[in-house]
Amino acid sequence: MNPALSRFIDCARWIAASMVLLHHAHGAFVNQGDIMTAPHAAPVYVWWFITAYPFAHGAVVVFFVLSGYLVGGALFERARDGKAYLRNYLIDRTSRIYVVLVPTILLVFLLDATGRRLFAGLHVYDQPFYDGVFNPTYILTTLVSLQGIWFPTYGTDVALWSLGMEYWYYIVFALLASPFSRAYGGALRWTGLAIGLAALVALSIPGSYFLFGACVWALGAAIRFAPGPLLRSKWIALLLWLAVVSILRLVTRGAVIEDHPRKETIDAINALLFANLLLTLRFDAGEGFAWCRARFHSVFADFSYTLYAVHMSILVFIWGISARLFGPDWRQMLATPFHYAWAIGSIVLVAVIAFLLSRVTERRTGDVRSLLRRLAPGGDPAPARAATAVKQR
Repeated sequence: MNPALSRFIDCARWIAASMVLLHHAHGAFVNQGDIMTAPHAAPVYVWWFITAYPFAHGAVVVFFVLSGYLVGGALFERARDGKAYLRNYLIDRTSRIYVVLVPTILLVFLLDATGRRLFAGLHVYDQPFYDGVFNPTYILTTLVSLQGIWFPTYGTDVALWSLGMEYWYYIVFALLASPFSRAYGGALRWTGLAIGLAALVALSIPGSYFLFGACVWALGAAIRFAPGPLLRSKWIALLLWLAVVSILRLVTRGAVIEDHPRKETIDAINALLFANLLLTLRFDAGEGFAWCRARFHSVFADFSYTLYAVHMSILVFIWGISARLFGPDWRQMLATPFHYAWAIGSIVLVAVIAFLLSRVTERRTGDVRSLLRRLAPGGDPAPARAATAVKQR
C-alpha cells in the first residue's frame, strides 16, 4: 500500500469513529431544537452540522468500504494467487473482532447493570428504545455476532450492530473466494462456495442492512483490482466526495436514515464516491495529502476500533450521572454553553477510556493472533512474529 493511501486510511478511520461518537454525545446532552428559529453563534451551527445522524451513519458506510478494501481485497489476492488462506485468515479475522468485542460486552454488562441500579427512575435506562435490550439471551447472540442481523444488540451499546455484520462479511466472502484458490481440491472449493452462498442468503432473510452492507464491502474489495483511477486528481476526488455528502446531509436534515425512503441510494452515493477517492489515492505516486502526515493520525487510528465499540455505553452512564446531578430534564433543556462543555468533556473522557482499554485489547491483537496460530491444528512450529498493525477498523 502506498504511503499516500495508508496515511489517508489512518485519518479516515479515526475521523469516522469520532463522527459516530460526536453524534451520540450530541443526542445524550445537547438539544438544538431552536436551531432554525433563533440566532446562534457560528460554532453552534458548526456543531449542528457535523453531529447530524446522516454523517454518523455515513461513517459506518465508510468503515465498510475500508474493511472491504483492506480485508476483502487482500483475501481475494491470496485466493487468486493460489494460496491456502482459510486457516490463518479465519484466525486473523476472529482475533481482530473478538479481542475487542468480548471485553466490550463485559464492560457493557457492568456499566448497564450498575447504571440501572444507580440511576433508576431518572429516565435513562428506561427509554423506549431500550425496551427488551437487557435480555441476557442477547449477550449470547451478540457473542456470535448475530446482533443487528437476527437479534437486537445487547444493552445500550447500539453501535455494535455493524460489528456483527462485518464479522460475517469476513466469513461469507472467505467462503465465496474459495473457488479462486487452486490450493484446495475441487470438491472443497465448490463446497465452500455453496456454504458461502447459503450463509449469505440466510443472513439476508431478516431484511436488515446486511445484504446492502455486503455490497458496500464488496465494492471496497473491488478497488484492489481496478486497473486505474477514474479521477487523477486526489483533490477533485476528495472535494467531490465532501461536497456531495454535505449536500446529502442537508437534504436529509432531521431524518433518521433507517427510515428515509432513499436510504440505500444515499448510502450508495457515499460509498461510491469514497471508494473513488481510495482508488485515486491507490494510484497516487506522490505523498498524498499533507494534512494526513501528522503522527497523531496513526495514534488515533490505532484505538479507533475500541473507541467505536465502547463509546455508547460509557456515554449512557455519563448521561445517568448528569441526570443525577442536574435532574432528569436537564438534557431536554435548550442547549446552553454548559451543555456543550459537558458534551465535549464527555467526548474527551470517552476517548481517554477507549485509549486505555485499547492498550489491553486492540494493541494485543497480534499477540492473540500468534498464539491462536500456534495452538490451532497445523499451527506454526515456532512463535510467529507479531503482525504489524493492519490498517482496518
